[in-house]
Amino acid sequence: MFKARMALAAATALTIALPALAQDAPEAFKGSGTLIVNNWGGPTVEKMHDAWYGDFPAATGIDIAFTSVPDVAKLQIMAQVGNIEWDMVDFEGNQMLMAMKEGLLEPIDYDLLYSLVPKENLDAAVLTEYGVGSVAFSTVIAWNTELFPEGGPKDWVEFFDTDKFPGRRALYANPKPALEIAMLAAGKAPNTLYPMDIDEAFAALDAIGPKVDLWVEKTSQWDVLIQNSEVDLMGSSLARTMAQIQAGEPYALTYNQSISEQSYWTIPKGAPNVADAQKLVAWTVREEGAKKALELLPYYGMTNIAVYDDLAPELKSELPGAPENAATAHKIDAQWWFDNGAEVRTRWLDWLSQQ
Repeated sequence: MFKARMALAAATALTIALPALAQDAPEAFKGSGTLIVNNWGGPTVEKMHDAWYGDFPAATGIDIAFTSVPDVAKLQIMAQVGNIEWDMVDFEGNQMLMAMKEGLLEPIDYDLLYSLVPKENLDAAVLTEYGVGSVAFSTVIAWNTELFPEGGPKDWVEFFDTDKFPGRRALYANPKPALEIAMLAAGKAPNTLYPMDIDEAFAALDAIGPKVDLWVEKTSQWDVLIQNSEVDLMGSSLARTMAQIQAGEPYALTYNQSISEQSYWTIPKGAPNVADAQKLVAWTVREEGAKKALELLPYYGMTNIAVYDDLAPELKSELPGAPENAATAHKIDAQWWFDNGAEVRTRWLDWLSQQ
């Protein structure tokens, strides 16, 4: 059962989590003062802190304080008045591209980063000139196991097969990833989605629209919907769904054709403590932190992919970032959405209002 295997994952991760001690930090990472990290707040961020950089102050002498939420427009105003308040920001992919376009970010010091973590241990796909992968938020196919005890849909085509899988369906009310889901449901191959034909995508939305009983406006709603068994099939938040499954709710999910959107650690140009922020960015991708994160954040892939090497196959099968699961996932093309998002959102709002 899924819940039993996830309990195994947590227990095993506990045994391999090795927190760094103060004397473990290389001399180049020592410092003083306080870094201001701008992130999204909430319990997930608290777990990120515990896993990735909670030991950073003790190991380096550099304290960390937090604020929220990441906002490119606010950063732009800070730059205009010459008063950057943040040292490190957890930007979504689109936000990072916007900040890059406006010249608001410092390049990542990869020489420093690779002095702490071997380059070959890291996922090159989430290492960019101005950002290092933090977390990826995933949408997965999930279902009520009491209604479908023999298993649920294996892909988005089956998800919308109302004869094979009758029941109430829910999707997140956002064009991203609704357009990707619609195209996959139409049988489009994942590696051919981009550049996306917008007319084709909305025609695909027209096909699935009548089969969606509920468009969920906030990801926090998934918790209540699952607890009350209000929906039978969901294109839902992986983190929210997994938390409810672990709490004992009768739901299951598949990682096949999951859809993820990557976020990145970035450093604002002209930040008060750029040099120390570079140290913290590097600290977030240590193997020790990735191992701890498998316990606290099993619903995210790790930038440090070496963490998967020593795990048993049955354990890796339950982790979205494990190579075999990542291979079947679809990654949002942030550049395409950056270039086309405004046009799509205007059309999406009109389309959704007619559902």
